[in-house]
Amino acid sequence: MLSLNEQIAAPWEPPPIGGSGGDRWAAHYYRALHARALQREQHWKAKALGYEKSIAQLWVLLGSLVQQVEALKGQLGWLQKQLFGRKSEAGPAHGLADARPGASSSSVPGEGGEAPEAGPESAAAPAQAPAPRARGQQRGGPGPKRQRRWQLPEQVVEHRLNEAERSCPLCGKVRPELGLTEQSEQIEWEVRLVRHRHVRHRYGPSCECAVGRGIVTAPTPAKLIAKGLFGVSFWVQVLLKKFAWSQPLHRTVGELRAHGLKVSPGTLSGGLRQLKDLLVPLAGQFVLRSREGSHWHMDETRWPMFGLPEQKSRQPWWFWVVVTPEVTAFLLEPTRSGQVPQQFFAPETQGILSVDRYAGYAALQGAERGLRLAYCWSHQRRDFVNLGQGHARWAKWAGQWMERIDRLFASNGQRRQAYFQPQAPALAALQSEGRRQVRELKQTLDQELASAQLAPEQQKVLQSMRRHWPGLIVFVDHPAVPMDNNAAERANRPVAVARKNFYGSGALWSGELACASFTILATLGQQGICPRRYLQAYLEACARQGGRVPQNWEEFLPWKWSAEQRAAWTTAEPPP
Repeated sequence: MLSLNEQIAAPWEPPPIGGSGGDRWAAHYYRALHARALQREQHWKAKALGYEKSIAQLWVLLGSLVQQVEALKGQLGWLQKQLFGRKSEAGPAHGLADARPGASSSSVPGEGGEAPEAGPESAAAPAQAPAPRARGQQRGGPGPKRQRRWQLPEQVVEHRLNEAERSCPLCGKVRPELGLTEQSEQIEWEVRLVRHRHVRHRYGPSCECAVGRGIVTAPTPAKLIAKGLFGVSFWVQVLLKKFAWSQPLHRTVGELRAHGLKVSPGTLSGGLRQLKDLLVPLAGQFVLRSREGSHWHMDETRWPMFGLPEQKSRQPWWFWVVVTPEVTAFLLEPTRSGQVPQQFFAPETQGILSVDRYAGYAALQGAERGLRLAYCWSHQRRDFVNLGQGHARWAKWAGQWMERIDRLFASNGQRRQAYFQPQAPALAALQSEGRRQVRELKQTLDQELASAQLAPEQQKVLQSMRRHWPGLIVFVDHPAVPMDNNAAERANRPVAVARKNFYGSGALWSGELACASFTILATLGQQGICPRRYLQAYLEACARQGGRVPQNWEEFLPWKWSAEQRAAWTTAEPPP
């Protein structure tokens, strides 16, 4: 930078005039001026070179700051979407009727996911997409037919007119009853607490026999908790409220108070702590069963733990979920490292594991292991969703990739439908169509990465896709394996809702109870078994054993039931 005090040039002095001595003096004078001019030229050239270097450095810094601003804009867009935007990742139709993951066969117009060729009429006038159907009851359409709830218990309420209402106001004669009725229904919700007072009758001797002497008393009713005040149905309701409907314990205390029962939270916590010893062994059998099979879904989510012996106010633990066709099992672990899946799966385990792209699962792909990882396309698609929403200039490019993935989802949905409902001709055609789409995706991926015309953010998304490509195409050769990991994501949803409602577990035993309860309830829901009836039967069996695990606990393993037994457990019982 130039300074105001810096001297630009030396002050000019006129040369002397006349005489030979004056000429020599003038020559020296001009020679000195020339030397000073050269010196000033070198000085200014050095300064200009320094300024050029500074400008180059500033350009580099400016480019770095522009990249940081773009990255921060992307993060800001993502955060705004998380806080205020739509949670759904479904994009525009892109010519598909329904291109969401898992779409039905009607999702793609034409065969193989390609748009039908335009005919003469369509060439003359561009086709217009139909207006979206409004939600709810359609104007002018038939109303829904009222269902009869035959599974609910029935209570008949008779409505009669008294004699005054049946009498004629003029003559006073009473109307006779015709024996005809009109009937209607309405459903009432009766929630009440009942105090059962057990009266055990005693019987004296009736004969002089040795075995008939003394007084005989009716046996004491079985209790789930020794000297406990609450019965089995009470604890079933508490378990369902907390772990099936994610209701905090203090709300249950308030609800009981509203019904006239004052009970302290410590009383309920003490009872749940004793129930833990009854539910954990049963859930352990579910976990052992989940290790069997040939295809699994796996995911993890955080679960805060409070009041642990380490004397930290809050420690982040993790719930790992494993979903099989028969069982959904949860594991409560203090770490999110890859050691958890390595310890869960034996080294000789053979099969396919559907996961997201978390690096902790990569350790399962060693040479000594037989597991293959099938990566989730929904997570891969999410990269393009986030990029398009965070950077408007790349939204079109991201939308094109989302359209390709949506078509692949729709085509694979048709293929899986044909696979599970055997249709050999349709399945063969859909198999070839799916392979063609995968080849086109890979070709487009390689071409765009080789073009060297992508921004760093675009390259990052495509390089991740190429890095995970072997796991992304596992579904191509295995139609039974879905393209996504939604089974594990949905299984984790009750845990996430519970974490939001009551923050986690306040003790280690509470975490173990939550893990066992989530495992049992998720498996019952997966098998279509009524959780109230199942827990009622199991805890009653525990009560008959004096508050211990029943000896016939194998009768409560759903995978050992016959079809008739499973059907008997699907009917719901009315709440207590």
